[in-house]
Order: sequence, then structure tokens, then C-alpha cells
Amino acid sequence: DIGFDAYAYLASAWILDILVWSFPFSYGVFLNYYTTVLFAPNDPQINLLPIVGTLSSGIIYIASLIVLPLILQYPGQKRRISFVGLLLCVLGLVGAGFSTRPAHLVVTQGIIYSIGGNLLYFPVLTYLMEWFSVKRGLANGILFTGAGLGGVVVPFVTEVLLRRYGHKITFFIFAAIFGGLSLPAFAYAKPRLPVAQASTTAAVDKSFLKSQVFWVFFIANIIQAFANFLPGIYLPSFATELKLSTTSGTLGLALMNATSVPGLVVIGGMSDKLDLRVPISVSTIGSALTILLVWGFTAELLPLLFFACLYGFFSSGYVPASRLISSCVSLFQVSVFRWEVFTSTNRITGRGLGNVLSGPLSTGLMRHSPFDESVKYGYGVKGYGSLILFAGLCMLASAAAITYPYFIGKAIEMDVRISTVSRFSRNGSRERS
Repeated sequence: DIGFDAYAYLASAWILDILVWSFPFSYGVFLNYYTTVLFAPNDPQINLLPIVGTLSSGIIYIASLIVLPLILQYPGQKRRISFVGLLLCVLGLVGAGFSTRPAHLVVTQGIIYSIGGNLLYFPVLTYLMEWFSVKRGLANGILFTGAGLGGVVVPFVTEVLLRRYGHKITFFIFAAIFGGLSLPAFAYAKPRLPVAQASTTAAVDKSFLKSQVFWVFFIANIIQAFANFLPGIYLPSFATELKLSTTSGTLGLALMNATSVPGLVVIGGMSDKLDLRVPISVSTIGSALTILLVWGFTAELLPLLFFACLYGFFSSGYVPASRLISSCVSLFQVSVFRWEVFTSTNRITGRGLGNVLSGPLSTGLMRHSPFDESVKYGYGVKGYGSLILFAGLCMLASAAAITYPYFIGKAIEMDVRISTVSRFSRNGSRERS
């Protein structure tokens, strides 16, 4: 909790958090440039471009199902795995600079970069439990502000670089920045304690797969992820369709990322005191109403910025609440290791799967909108009516899943067994409660 090494680790992890997540969170700026400047509207691969954005963040989640068990089994290899991830991130950015077709961007910016981001980020994240105990909550809060800050600054930097130098030089500059900042940060993102080269891990208890709690939240998580990333990906392009300036769309994306910070604090704070259905419902229903009633009726700059602020606030609150679901041991009795499995399977897989699938779903929706372009406001903007309706209804469906009749009369509250978690964090054991 104290000392130079602890603070150096936190600063290093914070920098890596900015670097890894800033590009996925800023993809809307890239998409707008790709569709308006780099590629012709009639390009046969144009529909692949939204998929690049959903892959760049979705694979970071999904690949954790392989990486997390790997680093638990071989903790001594964490730093090597992170270094491989660093190399892949730089390779993906450089490869994107050389890309001349949308399919090339799918491979480089979408797949190679996101696999590298996963390998770099998650092993580093596991060291936080070693460096911080009493101040772990504060350290988590500081660490996760990195992505929010990057999501505010990087869109503007990206827009300026793309406009002045084009995508090739822009990606080369980002690759140099990524490598130049990651290497010194990587030096301090290290474990506090000596680690064994291999860990004897007990067989994973898969009985949680029989739990209704697991499947209800898993389905709700996927449905929420179908919609969660779409406004950020399409907002700059939507602004362009409204004949607004490129900077207007970038500003909206930056505001969306900025207001996610108070959303994390306010709605996330509700999770510590209330039935978990309350903050999750506030997040999903608030997001749905914002999409359907604000985005759907937006035709000018100020309503668009208002939508970005509201959506950033409400949608971000889903994350901390959903992370706490795995600690509902009053309904789902778990050991610490099963708690890890439940968390990674429910939150990471569901969120990543929904995110990846939302890419091809959104391109199909954009091609077949039920709304005529003569309809006023956002619903009538070329192809966006069906996208707005889909995103809003997904949020409502996620809220409905959370209030599934199985839970009627049963409060879903935090009941973390602190002694078990503390024992796990001190000696690394996975004893049953």
C-alpha cells in the first residue's frame, strides 16, 4: 500500500490501461474517417469496418478465457506473456498503417491488436492484489480512470493526425507512442513477491453452470453488450450524416467517455448498498430511454452532445454492478476459485461475445432500416433508425432479464466473505469457504 514500488506499479498499470483501451474507445473517429475518406461508399468490403471496432474491444474480453487460466497455472510467465502482448499491439498498429483494404484492418487493428492488448493488460492487472491490500479499492479506482482519460484525449488526437497526415503516418505515430510509453511502464509493472514457475490448480468446479443465477445474468450480460458499444462506434459517423463537422462527432465521443467516470462512481456506488437489480436496472433502463428518446430524436449538435453525456453516464454504471454479481454468495455458494471462474465466464465471456457479435449485427441493421429517410430526427438518418431501435430494445431486454421472475422476492445483495477473500489474497490459496 505504500512505497515507491507500489506507486510505480500503479502509475505503470494506469499508463498501460490508457494505451490498451484508448484505441477501441476511440474507434468511432477511425470509422468516420474510413467511411468518408479512405474507402469509397460502394467498396464491397465497406461493411467490415464496424466489425473492426467491435473486435478490437471484444477480443480483449474473450481472449481472457484462455489467458487468465494460463497465468494462474504459470504465474512465473506473466511478464513474458505481457511482453509478447506489447509486441503484438505495436505490430497490429504498424500493420494497420500498411492496410489498404477493410479486411486488412479487421486482421491488424481488429484481431492482432486486441489479442496483444489482452496479453499485455491482464497479467499486469493481476499484480494489483499483491501491491495493494487496505487501499485496493482506491488503487482500482485510480487505475480504471486511465481508459476514461484516454477516451477523452485520444479521439481529438486521432482526428487531428488523420486529417493532417492520413491513416498510415497516424498509425506509425501511435505505434511509436505505444512502444515508447509501454517499455518504461513495463519495467515497473512487476510482481511484489517471488512467484513459482507453475501453480498446482485444482480442477475447476463447473457446477455453477447448473445455476439459474448464472444463466440469467449471463444472458442479460450478452444482451446488454449487443448494444453497449454501438453508440460510441457510430456517433462520429452519425454526426457526419447530420452534416455536422468532424470535430462535433469527436467531441460527442469524448464527452461520452468523460461522463462514464461519474457514472462509474454514482451507479457503481449504489451497488454497495442496494439490491443489485437496482443499479443494473438504472443503468440499462436509463441507457435504453436515452437511446430511444434522445438519440432517436436528435437532429442537431446540442441534442447529440446531450445524448453523449447521458449515455456515457448510464451505460458505464453497468460494469461495476455486474462485477459484483459474482459475489452474491447468499444465492450462489462459491469458493474463491469458483468465484474467479464465475466472474470471468459471466462477465468477460458474455460482454466479449455480445460485443463481437454486435459488429455484424449492426452492419446488417444499417442496410435494412424500417424507417423511411423522410422521417425526421435520428430515426430517419440513413440506416440509423433500425440501429437506434435495436440498441434501445436490447437495453430494455437486459433489464427485463435481470428482473426475471425467479428473483421476485429474493434480494440480490452483496454478501462477500471477507475472511475468505482476504485469506486468498494473502497466501494465494484457493480454500473452500
